[in-house]
Amino acid sequence: MPKREAIERETFDWGVRLTVRPFTDVNVDIVIQADIGPYKRNRGSDIRITFPGASITSPLRLGDAQVWCEALQALVAETRVVVADMKSEFGSR
Repeated sequence: MPKREAIERETFDWGVRLTVRPFTDVNVDIVIQADIGPYKRNRGSDIRITFPGASITSPLRLGDAQVWCEALQALVAETRVVVADMKSEFGSR
């Protein structure tokens, strides 16, 4: 049975990377990442979300797809929190 992991947060000089690994026993190589660039006035942050795709040879089962979607939703929500924090830090300079 797939199990959700916590969202990992790494801070770099170019921004923040959030990583979630929705599966621990099956599909171990599935990792969803969000790279968040620094906040820029009137532009916001550059955000890139990456993940491996499902295919005919490597499909997700329905239950796995649901867990994957929940993990992606959690990552997007956490990304919004990080961007809001970056925006408030930018405004306080």
